[in-house]
Amino acid sequence: MRIEIEITSRRNARVLEARRLKRRVCREEKGQFLLEGIRGIEDALDTGVGIHEVLVSPYLFRNARGCALYERLVAAGAELHGVTEEVLEYVADTDTPQGVVAIVGIPDSKLRLDKSPLVLAVDGVRDPGNLGTLIRSADAFGLAGLILSGDTVDPFNPKCVRATMGSVLRVPIKRFGRVTDSIEFLKPHGFTIIAADIKAKKICYDHDFEGKCGILVGSEAHGLPDEVLQLCSAIVRIPMVGDTESFNVGVAGSILMYEAYRQSRGR
Repeated sequence: MRIEIEITSRRNARVLEARRLKRRVCREEKGQFLLEGIRGIEDALDTGVGIHEVLVSPYLFRNARGCALYERLVAAGAELHGVTEEVLEYVADTDTPQGVVAIVGIPDSKLRLDKSPLVLAVDGVRDPGNLGTLIRSADAFGLAGLILSGDTVDPFNPKCVRATMGSVLRVPIKRFGRVTDSIEFLKPHGFTIIAADIKAKKICYDHDFEGKCGILVGSEAHGLPDEVLQLCSAIVRIPMVGDTESFNVGVAGSILMYEAYRQSRGR
């Protein structure tokens, strides 16, 4: 099995248009982002996310899984373009894109508030790996979605997309300019806001995550400002017995999501 090579130049218009999606402003303008590798594109097919174009190099056909993906893309009616390895590496964010890069649509951002009583609100988290961890954990614990605010990194940043391991395709993500906008959105929907703060007196395991809960986490460097904490229903911390100063926000948010999920399952 093979694909005919039709694009050999990095200056090709399709290649340049795809490469533009590495920039946040272009992703937001087009409502699209780049998805690399076999696993990611399998997830896109499984979830029904719109696949606009796919760039394929001969490397994809080195094993049976790559060949099977190609057949699925053909069956789905995807627009496929054969490219050289050099061209694909020019578009991709990784050194080893596994012979395939797709342009896919950004998924629906409508939170599934009827599916779960839990939402994670994230403010000012700039590390794509941490945000990717939070998205992946939100998927694992079945949250209704994420709300991002402030200068939080774009969840469709290539590094963040990889860190989610496909979860970014399944978890609804809504964005507001300010964290107060996130709180004002959740409260009329019946959510109590539970903030994470390392200086809190209350331990998270002593808090009753009852009913609809919006768990709020802040930036890695500065946490949440006092004026925001005052708007929350409760402030909790995660106890630590070792010598580490703190958890990173990806770990801390995941622990709180699990505790809220565990309690809701126990009822």
